[in-house]
Amino acid sequence: MSLKQIIVFLVFALLSIYTAFLNPHDSVIHITQNQSLKLPTVLLLLGSILIGVIATVFLFWTFNFKSALARWKTGFKKNRIEKKNHKVEALFKKGESLFICGNMDKAQNLTEKVLETSSEQHVGALNLMGKILSATGKPDLAENFHKKALALEPKNIHTLFHLADVYSQTDRQSDETGLLQKISGMNPGTVTPLLRLRDAYLKQEDWKKVCALQKRVLPLVREDNVTWKKEQSNLGQFLFELGKQSLQAGNRDGAISEFKQALRTCEKCLPAYLSLGDVYLESGKQKQALKTWNTGFEKTGNLACLVRSQIALRESDNFQELLKTYEESLDAAEERSLWVLLLSTFYLEHGLKEKARDLLENTPPQQALLHSLLLEHAQHSGNGNDDTFALTRDAVFALTQ
Repeated sequence: MSLKQIIVFLVFALLSIYTAFLNPHDSVIHITQNQSLKLPTVLLLLGSILIGVIATVFLFWTFNFKSALARWKTGFKKNRIEKKNHKVEALFKKGESLFICGNMDKAQNLTEKVLETSSEQHVGALNLMGKILSATGKPDLAENFHKKALALEPKNIHTLFHLADVYSQTDRQSDETGLLQKISGMNPGTVTPLLRLRDAYLKQEDWKKVCALQKRVLPLVREDNVTWKKEQSNLGQFLFELGKQSLQAGNRDGAISEFKQALRTCEKCLPAYLSLGDVYLESGKQKQALKTWNTGFEKTGNLACLVRSQIALRESDNFQELLKTYEESLDAAEERSLWVLLLSTFYLEHGLKEKARDLLENTPPQQALLHSLLLEHAQHSGNGNDDTFALTRDAVFALTQ
C-alpha cells in the first residue's frame, strides 16, 4: 500500500474510535428478519474499514496483475523484435563489409536476406542493394531500390546522394543536377553538396554555373588553408575555361575580362596568361601580349610564355629584352639543356650563329638529336630559316608543352 492509502486508513480508524467513544451502546445488525447481531459500535466501524481495505487491496492487485501481464506481453514482443533487429543488423554489417571488400555476390545474397527479413523496410539495406547493383552494371534496378529507401526516409542524405550517382551513371544530367540542388537546399552552408553539383555542371561544361558554385565553395573551406588554395586555383582554371568558351562564341571582350579575372583569382594560371596574350596579339596589341607573357613567365616560370614571345618577335628587330630574359635565366634554370636548345633557336632565328654555336658546343647534350641538328644549323646554315630548321625548332618548342 502507498503512504497515501495508509494515511487515509489511519484517519478513518481514528474517526471510528472517536465515534465509538461518543456512541458507547451496541449496534444491532439484522442478518434476517428473525436473526440479528449485536456488536459494539467501535468493532462495527473498524470491521467495515477492514473489509474496505481488504476489498481495495484485492482490486488493486487484480488491476496490477492485469497491467503486469500486459507489460510482460509487451516486453516479450519487444524482446523478439530487438532480437530480430540485432540479427538483421548483423547480416547487414556483414553484407556491407563484403561489398567494401569487393565480394559482390555474397554481399548481394546477405542483403537480400536482410530485405526479406525486414520486409524491405531497412533503408540501409535498400541503399546497399542499390550500390551493389550500380557496381555490377545494373543502374536501372539500383534506382528502384534507392527510390524505395527514399519513400521510407525522404530526407536521407545517403539515399539522395546514391540516387544522384545513379543518375550520373545513366547520363541523366538534368535529374542529377535537380536532385543535387535539392540536397544543397536541404543542407545550406555545407560544402559537399556544392562540390557534387559543381562537378555535375563540370561534366556538362557549363562553366558559368561552375564558376558561380565555385565562388560559393571558397568561403566554406576558408579555414583549411591547403584546401582553400586548391579550390582558389580551381576557380582560376574554371574562369579560364569560361573565357575560352566566350572566345569560341566570338565574344572577345568577354573572354579578355574572364581571363583577367582568372589571373586575379590565381596568379599562376598559365593557360590564362597564354590565351590572354594570344587574344591581345590577334587584336594587334603586341606590346600588351608580350607584357602578359612576360608576367606569366615571372609568376609561373613556364617556358611556354617565352616561346609565345619568341614566336611573336620572330620577324621583329625589337627582341633584346626577350634575349636578356633568356640569357639571365639560363644559369639558374633547372632544365638547362632545354633552355640551351630554346636559346639556340632564338639565336639562329635572329642570325646570331656564333652565339648559338658557342652555346651548343659548350653544353653537354641531353636531347642528342635536336642538339646535333641545331649545332649543324649553327655551323652551316645561312640564315636559320630553312624548312629543316623550322622542323627542328618546332620539335624543341614541343618539349615545353
